[in-house]
Amino acid sequence: MYLPFVRYSLFSFFLKPKQHCLVGSHSALQARHAQTGHSLAELCVVLCIAGIAAAMAAPSLSQWLWRIRVESAARAWVTDLQSARLQALRTGQALQLQRLTGCASWLPMGDWRCGWELTNPGNKQPATLRHAMNGELNVVLFPANDFLPINPQGEPVAGGIRLQVMPRNHPTPLAVSVCMNTVGRLRFVQSATCT
Repeated sequence: MYLPFVRYSLFSFFLKPKQHCLVGSHSALQARHAQTGHSLAELCVVLCIAGIAAAMAAPSLSQWLWRIRVESAARAWVTDLQSARLQALRTGQALQLQRLTGCASWLPMGDWRCGWELTNPGNKQPATLRHAMNGELNVVLFPANDFLPINPQGEPVAGGIRLQVMPRNHPTPLAVSVCMNTVGRLRFVQSATCT
Protein backbone atom coordinates (compact mmCIF):
# COMPACT_ATOMS: atom_id res chain seq x y z
CA MET A 1 0.00 0.00 0.00
CA TYR A 2 2.77 2.43 0.94
CA LEU A 3 5.33 1.01 -1.45
CA PRO A 4 4.38 3.15 -4.50
CA PHE A 5 4.45 6.28 -2.31
CA VAL A 6 7.88 5.41 -0.89
CA ARG A 7 9.19 4.52 -4.34
CA TYR A 8 7.88 7.82 -5.76
CA SER A 9 9.38 9.80 -2.83
CA LEU A 10 12.80 8.21 -3.21
CA PHE A 11 12.68 8.62 -6.99
CA SER A 12 11.76 12.28 -6.78
CA PHE A 13 14.39 12.95 -4.12
CA PHE A 14 17.38 11.32 -5.80
CA LEU A 15 16.56 11.93 -9.44
CA LYS A 16 15.19 15.46 -9.23
CA PRO A 17 16.99 17.66 -11.77
CA LYS A 18 19.26 20.24 -10.21
CA GLN A 19 18.37 23.87 -10.77
CA HIS A 20 21.14 26.19 -11.82
CA CYS A 21 20.60 29.73 -10.70
CA LEU A 22 22.10 32.95 -11.74
CA VAL A 23 23.50 35.11 -8.97
CA GLY A 24 21.14 37.89 -8.06
CA SER A 25 18.06 36.24 -9.52
CA HIS A 26 14.97 35.46 -7.56
CA SER A 27 15.56 31.70 -7.62
CA ALA A 28 19.07 32.12 -6.15
CA LEU A 29 17.58 34.06 -3.25
CA GLN A 30 15.07 31.23 -2.66
CA ALA A 31 17.83 28.62 -2.79
CA ARG A 32 19.87 30.53 -0.19
CA HIS A 33 16.87 30.73 2.18
CA ALA A 34 16.02 27.07 1.64
CA GLN A 35 19.35 25.99 3.16
CA THR A 36 18.67 26.72 6.81
CA GLY A 37 20.66 25.28 9.70
CA HIS A 38 22.73 26.19 12.72
CA SER A 39 26.26 27.44 12.73
CA LEU A 40 29.07 25.90 14.75
CA ALA A 41 29.10 28.88 17.11
CA GLU A 42 25.39 28.47 17.89
CA LEU A 43 25.89 24.78 18.56
CA CYS A 44 28.81 25.52 20.93
CA VAL A 45 26.73 28.09 22.84
CA VAL A 46 23.88 25.60 23.30
CA LEU A 47 26.29 22.88 24.46
CA CYS A 48 27.92 25.26 26.96
CA ILE A 49 24.54 26.25 28.41
CA ALA A 50 23.52 22.58 28.68
CA GLY A 51 26.82 21.77 30.44
CA ILE A 52 26.38 24.60 32.94
CA ALA A 53 22.80 23.49 33.67
CA ALA A 54 23.94 19.88 34.17
CA ALA A 55 26.73 20.99 36.53
CA MET A 56 24.26 23.00 38.58
CA ALA A 57 21.76 20.14 38.74
CA ALA A 58 24.25 17.37 39.65
CA PRO A 59 24.35 17.98 43.45
CA SER A 60 20.56 18.10 43.67
CA LEU A 61 20.26 14.94 41.62
CA SER A 62 22.80 13.15 43.82
CA GLN A 63 20.95 14.23 46.96
CA TRP A 64 17.65 13.06 45.49
CA LEU A 65 19.10 9.63 44.53
CA TRP A 66 20.51 9.08 48.04
CA ARG A 67 17.17 10.06 49.59
CA ILE A 68 15.40 7.52 47.35
CA ARG A 69 17.85 4.77 48.42
CA VAL A 70 17.44 5.58 52.11
CA GLU A 71 13.64 5.70 51.96
CA SER A 72 13.35 2.54 49.87
CA ALA A 73 15.56 0.59 52.32
CA ALA A 74 13.42 1.74 55.26
CA ARG A 75 10.21 0.86 53.43
CA ALA A 76 11.60 -2.55 52.46
CA TRP A 77 12.36 -3.32 56.12
CA VAL A 78 8.85 -2.29 57.18
CA THR A 79 7.27 -4.31 54.37
CA ASP A 80 9.27 -7.40 55.29
CA LEU A 81 8.43 -6.95 58.99
CA GLN A 82 4.71 -6.71 58.14
CA SER A 83 4.99 -9.83 55.94
CA ALA A 84 6.71 -11.67 58.79
CA ARG A 85 3.97 -10.66 61.20
CA LEU A 86 1.27 -11.91 58.84
CA GLN A 87 3.11 -15.17 58.21
CA ALA A 88 3.53 -15.79 61.95
CA LEU A 89 -0.16 -15.09 62.52
CA ARG A 90 -1.20 -17.33 59.61
CA THR A 91 1.02 -20.29 60.54
CA GLY A 92 0.85 -19.89 64.33
CA GLN A 93 4.64 -20.19 64.64
CA ALA A 94 7.17 -17.93 66.27
CA LEU A 95 9.45 -16.35 63.65
CA GLN A 96 12.32 -13.92 63.73
CA LEU A 97 13.66 -11.27 61.40
CA GLN A 98 17.45 -11.45 61.63
CA ARG A 99 20.30 -9.57 60.02
CA LEU A 100 22.58 -10.87 57.27
CA THR A 101 26.36 -10.61 57.52
CA GLY A 102 27.49 -11.35 53.96
CA CYS A 103 28.68 -7.88 52.90
CA ALA A 104 31.27 -7.31 55.65
CA SER A 105 33.77 -9.41 57.55
CA TRP A 106 32.70 -7.96 60.92
CA LEU A 107 29.62 -6.02 61.94
CA PRO A 108 28.82 -4.57 65.38
CA MET A 109 25.70 -5.74 67.11
CA GLY A 110 22.57 -4.10 65.71
CA ASP A 111 24.13 -3.27 62.32
CA TRP A 112 21.78 -4.53 59.58
CA ARG A 113 23.56 -2.95 56.57
CA CYS A 114 23.96 -6.29 54.76
CA GLY A 115 20.23 -7.00 54.82
CA TRP A 116 17.86 -9.32 56.67
CA GLU A 117 15.98 -12.58 56.38
CA LEU A 118 12.97 -14.22 57.98
CA THR A 119 13.67 -17.52 59.74
CA ASN A 120 11.91 -19.91 62.04
CA PRO A 121 14.14 -20.40 65.09
CA GLY A 122 12.60 -23.82 65.85
CA ASN A 123 13.24 -25.26 62.38
CA LYS A 124 16.38 -25.47 60.33
CA GLN A 125 14.49 -24.70 57.11
CA PRO A 126 15.87 -22.07 54.72
CA ALA A 127 14.73 -18.49 55.06
CA THR A 128 11.31 -17.78 53.59
CA LEU A 129 12.02 -14.12 53.00
CA ARG A 130 15.40 -12.54 52.28
CA HIS A 131 16.47 -8.96 51.49
CA ALA A 132 20.20 -8.59 50.80
CA MET A 133 21.93 -5.21 50.57
CA ASN A 134 25.44 -4.17 49.52
CA GLY A 135 26.37 -2.22 52.67
CA GLU A 136 26.32 1.31 51.22
CA LEU A 137 23.72 2.38 53.79
CA ASN A 138 23.93 2.38 57.58
CA VAL A 139 20.95 0.37 58.81
CA VAL A 140 21.09 0.25 62.60
CA LEU A 141 18.55 -1.20 65.01
CA PHE A 142 18.16 0.43 68.47
CA PRO A 143 18.37 -1.09 71.04
CA ALA A 144 21.13 -3.05 69.36
CA ASN A 145 20.08 -6.57 68.47
CA ASP A 146 20.84 -8.98 65.65
CA PHE A 147 17.30 -10.35 65.40
CA LEU A 148 13.74 -9.24 66.01
CA PRO A 149 11.52 -12.02 67.43
CA ILE A 150 7.87 -12.24 66.40
CA ASN A 151 5.49 -14.34 68.49
CA PRO A 152 2.83 -16.73 67.05
CA GLN A 153 0.20 -13.97 67.39
CA GLY A 154 2.15 -11.84 64.88
CA GLU A 155 3.39 -9.31 67.40
CA PRO A 156 7.03 -8.24 67.66
CA VAL A 157 8.29 -9.26 71.09
CA ALA A 158 10.62 -6.27 71.38
CA GLY A 159 8.60 -3.06 71.54
CA GLY A 160 9.94 0.45 71.54
CA ILE A 161 12.56 -0.06 68.84
CA ARG A 162 13.96 2.25 66.18
CA LEU A 163 15.57 1.41 62.86
CA GLN A 164 17.78 4.20 61.57
CA VAL A 165 18.75 4.28 57.86
CA MET A 166 21.29 6.75 56.46
CA PRO A 167 24.05 6.78 53.81
CA ARG A 168 27.47 5.66 55.02
CA ASN A 169 29.63 8.16 53.12
CA HIS A 170 27.60 11.23 52.29
CA PRO A 171 28.37 14.80 53.36
CA THR A 172 24.75 15.86 53.90
CA PRO A 173 22.83 14.23 56.72
CA LEU A 174 20.01 12.20 55.18
CA ALA A 175 18.27 9.95 57.67
CA VAL A 176 15.00 8.09 57.96
CA SER A 177 13.94 6.38 61.17
CA VAL A 178 11.32 3.67 61.47
CA CYS A 179 9.88 3.92 64.96
CA MET A 180 7.87 1.10 66.55
CA ASN A 181 6.14 1.67 69.88
CA THR A 182 5.45 -0.99 72.52
CA VAL A 183 2.21 -2.16 70.88
CA GLY A 184 3.83 -2.60 67.44
CA ARG A 185 2.60 0.56 65.70
CA LEU A 186 5.07 1.78 63.04
CA ARG A 187 5.76 5.28 61.82
CA PHE A 188 8.35 6.98 59.58
CA VAL A 189 10.32 10.01 60.74
CA GLN A 190 12.59 12.04 58.41
CA SER A 191 15.31 12.32 61.05
CA ALA A 192 17.87 10.25 62.94
CA THR A 193 15.66 10.09 66.04
CA CYS A 194 12.03 9.26 66.72
CA THR A 195 11.16 12.54 68.45
